[in-house]
Amino acid sequence: MTSFNLIDEKWILVIGNDGDTKEISLKELFSNAENYKDLAGEMKTQDFAVLRILLAILQTVFSRFDANGNPYVYIELDEKYRQLEDIDEDDIKDYKKELKKTWKTLWQAGHFPNIVNEYLEKWYDRFFLFDDKYPFMQVTEDIIRANTKNKKGTIINIKNINRTISESNNKISLFSAKDATTKNLTSQAEITRWILTFHGYTGTGDKTIFGTKKYEVSSSKGWLFDIGGIYFTGNNLFETLMLNLSLIHPNGYIESKQTPSWEHSSEEILNNLLSLLPINNLSELYTRYSRAIYIDPESDLDKEFSFEVVKVPEIDHQNQDLELMTTWKKNETGPNKGTFTPKKHKRDVGLWRYFGLLALNPNTSDIWKVGLMNHLENIKSIIGDYNFTINSISMEDDGNATSWVPVNEIYDYLDINDFVATDLAESGWIIRIEDTINETKEIVDVTYRRFLKEIKLIRNQHSDNFVEQNVENLYFLLNDPFKNWLSSITLEDSKDQKIEEWRKVLEKIVRTEADRILLNANQRDFTGVTIDDKTHNIITAYNSFKFFLNKQLRKEA
Repeated sequence: MTSFNLIDEKWILVIGNDGDTKEISLKELFSNAENYKDLAGEMKTQDFAVLRILLAILQTVFSRFDANGNPYVYIELDEKYRQLEDIDEDDIKDYKKELKKTWKTLWQAGHFPNIVNEYLEKWYDRFFLFDDKYPFMQVTEDIIRANTKNKKGTIINIKNINRTISESNNKISLFSAKDATTKNLTSQAEITRWILTFHGYTGTGDKTIFGTKKYEVSSSKGWLFDIGGIYFTGNNLFETLMLNLSLIHPNGYIESKQTPSWEHSSEEILNNLLSLLPINNLSELYTRYSRAIYIDPESDLDKEFSFEVVKVPEIDHQNQDLELMTTWKKNETGPNKGTFTPKKHKRDVGLWRYFGLLALNPNTSDIWKVGLMNHLENIKSIIGDYNFTINSISMEDDGNATSWVPVNEIYDYLDINDFVATDLAESGWIIRIEDTINETKEIVDVTYRRFLKEIKLIRNQHSDNFVEQNVENLYFLLNDPFKNWLSSITLEDSKDQKIEEWRKVLEKIVRTEADRILLNANQRDFTGVTIDDKTHNIITAYNSFKFFLNKQLRKEA
């Protein structure tokens, strides 16, 4: 049975400009993206997964057609608008000019042209959720039966991938969004959203592989599971999609044709997954399978829903600079030594605390910046003086190396002006903001931490819990004020005055926390201890703290 076509059927959760949440189809989205404020899925990780599917569509279309729906002269297309060959090296320079013009024309128009939906109609048969030939982001039954040892995949229930439940078959989730009788009941729209999320955030608890020999590389946990996701949001969904749409890849790859998964058969997809060939285009990266998924097209959704999965090899993580939407780390040890790999976000570490990884330029032998920030530099002359949001998203795992179960999402954001975010002059905003962040971190991690360690010494505590909890609490208290300060910066502001404004906020919060600890001191804290003829008590510790805080803030002690 063929049913539920994603082009026509409503499955994408958005929030309208009127504030109401609704489900819409792909056709509705690309016809009216400017009338929707944002994606509004069940989780931010789901929104990120859906966003990348939407970007894959746009990346494919506008790598082949200009903003008026005309194909570029450098490209030969078949009857389904599929690009037949890579761009000729002699045409790359002119092609890049055309791509830049296309991006600019789209942005100025404020809406997407009909060519997007026209392209989708050409591939209508590839966007069915339930289908026995070309199921969307799945494989056909014969792929599973013919290529696995037991002729079947691992059974996955919908409650296993619905991250508002995240329940295994062996362990009950006590605080799920559904009761026990409905956890495995679902709808076509829900299945679509959670399947896309599952491809991004998978884990490794399932066991079935293709063939009988272990893969040469590790099985995929889901590419998004392993990255520190970064994406931009604008004033509406059209602007959000455009801000993340890099038609001219800052790291090259211009000549490579876009090859999204729906332009391939199940056999071609399986061969691509098992071949370990490098990925060279964003559409393929954005639609990469983390599992070969088989859904019975005759599934009865009045009954509990499940499907089959088979593991596939992971994407090469080393120096994967095709990926634009992640932070990076340089590995000093281990199997990835000497290479850059995606850096996941950490719980309770605000996005502003690693601002330098986002914005500092250029890439060096020790630091890679987020690729989207390079894209922002390329488009800032087009979008002008514009306020947008930088979002960070990661999925935390359960710490079990045998399963890597996704458990909690980690999300944060920064509101910032685009000219501020790309002001890379020697005395520009980026350098000054990074200096201010480093000063803030030094006050917290050195000066305030030293004060806490003195109290730990006085109390003869052996655990670092007191110190670490109070440090993290101070960072928590600084988080929103710093984000508010950052979002208030304009190009016209005096840098010195604006930074001094933050220092006053910082000083007040840090002093208030130190005063709180002093106010709650006990008799032992005041009596203190004597070490090497030197008395340590909370008063000496507090006075030392004030001295170094004043010194760092360039005040008289």
